Amino acid sequence: MASVSIRRVDKSFGPTSVMKGIDLEVADGEFVVLVGASGCGKSTLLRMIAGLEPITAGEIAIGGERVNELEPRERDIAMVFQSYALYPHLNVRGNLAFSLELRKTPAAEIEAQTAQTAGVLDLAQLLERYPRQLSGGQRQRVAMGRAIVRNPRVFLFDEPLSNLDAKLRIAMRTEIRALHQRLGATSIYVTHDQVEAMTMADRMVVMNDGRIEQIGAPLEVYDRPATLYVARFIGAPSINVFEGSVEGDGAQARLRTRGGQHLLLPAGRQVEPGRAFSAALRPEHLAIAADGPLHGTVSVVENLGHETYVYVDTADGRVGVLAERHLRLPPGAPVSLAPALEALHLFDAASGQRIDAGDPR
Repeated sequence: MASVSIRRVDKSFGPTSVMKGIDLEVADGEFVVLVGASGCGKSTLLRMIAGLEPITAGEIAIGGERVNELEPRERDIAMVFQSYALYPHLNVRGNLAFSLELRKTPAAEIEAQTAQTAGVLDLAQLLERYPRQLSGGQRQRVAMGRAIVRNPRVFLFDEPLSNLDAKLRIAMRTEIRALHQRLGATSIYVTHDQVEAMTMADRMVVMNDGRIEQIGAPLEVYDRPATLYVARFIGAPSINVFEGSVEGDGAQARLRTRGGQHLLLPAGRQVEPGRAFSAALRPEHLAIAADGPLHGTVSVVENLGHETYVYVDTADGRVGVLAERHLRLPPGAPVSLAPALEALHLFDAASGQRIDAGDPR
């Protein structure tokens, strides 16, 4: 396996710049997930690593070797696509063995590596079947097996679970993560699904408009988003955002929202009076309470079995609250909400950057 270094990489299509100064270091054996909305550049970056898309500026190195000028087949990477890309005229055994045959690998070695890979992915009983005879999950396992059998330096996954139903996606992401732990393979995985990113990554890279917004371990990104974009993108249900400005200073400072509601600043936080802000709280950091500073009426109650979310219409828009599991509130019921101030995130209204002045966390 090998590390991957991306240094000041730009990408333009004619006059249009789509990637802007990308810097990323992926350690040997690390599982890194590129996550972001459609069109943010994550798949383009993966294709540049693979050599399927030329870069405009910068450098990409694999295992310490510059690969800018190398063809894809010379980079010793394996890619798993969203569409599986299996050969329909070959059975599972033929699909797994194809790349080894191209390399003129000895027949005995092909048989051994194919059998080993089939065993790892529970495909041994399917070796004589053709792609049309397989389920979506089985096809995806064959696609991964075709990559594994080559023993490449780096695995690249381009939204491999997008074509699967919700239940199978959950099962397959567990399989991919377990496979990584078994193989210790350097892996870069692209997805627009932030749940996949949170559950699979050693580190996640949140991308937006051709730039990296934040890099970090999943819980680090969730607990301390660097920008308002990251705060809104990571987390389900979405984070609650209140816009407004700071009133007063010192111990008397408080946040006045556009809807006229007030929030105290967390202890130790100091923000200059008059500064426009976006304050964000995740649903688990709001509670329905008798004397909370935020007020509204119940709109929708979602009982999910293991947890319940209450959506409250306030002067600042709809707010999501993680509530007691068996809570029953009728639509239109008035409620007050109490925030966990130590979990409040503050962002500059103009730049969207996190405000850290005096932040004790």
